[in-house]
Amino acid sequence: MTRNQLKTSVVITLSLIAYSCTTNTVFHKYHPIDEKGWSDNDTVYFQLPDSMATGKYKAEIGIRHTNLYPYKDIWLSVKSANRDKTDTIHIYLVNDRGNWNGNGSTGGYYQYSVPITELNDHLSSDSIIKVYHIMKDNHISGITDIGLKIIKK
Repeated sequence: MTRNQLKTSVVITLSLIAYSCTTNTVFHKYHPIDEKGWSDNDTVYFQLPDSMATGKYKAEIGIRHTNLYPYKDIWLSVKSANRDKTDTIHIYLVNDRGNWNGNGSTGGYYQYSVPITELNDHLSSDSIIKVYHIMKDNHISGITDIGLKIIKK
């Protein structure tokens, strides 16, 4: 197991522990991004479970990156299969002082979670949520995982 794989495993394990402590969470999953980078045509798909009851939900997008990420922010596009509208999310990864904003660092890994306001209340079971980056560069490095969390209101 490489050092990067070990670090990713530690982050995933910690995420699973945090997930098990949240009783209102109905879906929480991260997809790894290729170590070679994230291409603008590499869409990440999240399949919501059939068992998810109809109701009101809050949605959050999660992002993990390393010190190798070359920008201060990231632009993402999020689309639900049952909606025509695509949501644009702008996440600032660096503060005014030039420090990473992430929740903790484990060996140079940072993690963020931000609400997807437009996606709230429009979720149903068996939906597919698509996430892709809309940065000017077609290929970005330093992003390790993209996640989606759905919480019952």
